[in-house]
Amino acid sequence: MKARGHFSNRSLLALCLAVSAGMVASSAEAAQAYKSEYRVSLYGLTIAKANFSTNVSDSRAYEVSGKLMSSGLGSLFDDTSGTLDAKGQYGEAGPVPGSYVVKYKHGKRDKTTSIAFTNGNVTETLNVPPIKKKKNWVELKPEDLKSVADPISGVMVAAHNLDQVCTKTLQMYDGQTRIDLKLSPEGRARPFTTEGFKGDAITCTAKFVPISGYQSGRKAIEYLKNSSKISMTFASLGKSGIYSPVQAKIGTQIGTVNVYATRFEMTQ
Repeated sequence: MKARGHFSNRSLLALCLAVSAGMVASSAEAAQAYKSEYRVSLYGLTIAKANFSTNVSDSRAYEVSGKLMSSGLGSLFDDTSGTLDAKGQYGEAGPVPGSYVVKYKHGKRDKTTSIAFTNGNVTETLNVPPIKKKKNWVELKPEDLKSVADPISGVMVAAHNLDQVCTKTLQMYDGQTRIDLKLSPEGRARPFTTEGFKGDAITCTAKFVPISGYQSGRKAIEYLKNSSKISMTFASLGKSGIYSPVQAKIGTQIGTVNVYATRFEMTQ
């Protein structure tokens, strides 16, 4: 989203997309389907909404499709909408991405990003229109694109229990920028309730670390890196061993963006 220029930051958009995808997997060898819906707000006022559908096959292949659109106050400042499709396979260590495509309209401008993966490594990236590299650009290195995930698969944390979730570092690539989100414990697990879910959830603090593919010195990036307070709350449906975001708070230069799951449930 954009608010007087501050939300044009691609990394913040990717971060909100990532948080707004409650994708989970069943531990049983059976097809499952899930639905999740999210509200993005600033100062208590809704600025965007997102919804996602996830299907997991008998072979544990997953497909996620989602939509993100401006809403409420956000529509007054910026007409942004987008669709997202991610595919991959669940392995023993968690999701292994295969492809990621995001298309979004920002005002009158259309943008598309597609990423192909093989065994957790990026093999191809296509941006339409191409990325415009500016002064002080930090170039991507080949090693930056190994053992990474897209913003959706990247926040699906594989862990034996809630206490292990906040020990992870999430390595993500959105088609332009390569970042790490370094999680650390904020406190004990607490009850979380929303439509379709009632159970325990764990909140982690998250340190935003830009690796490459960004303009060094840009105020929005520097704020996320050095000043932003970010927290992410994770929960899991059933005994999947995959923990997904159900809430997040992201500090920005104009206030704290809140992302909250208004629906998080298994539908099949």
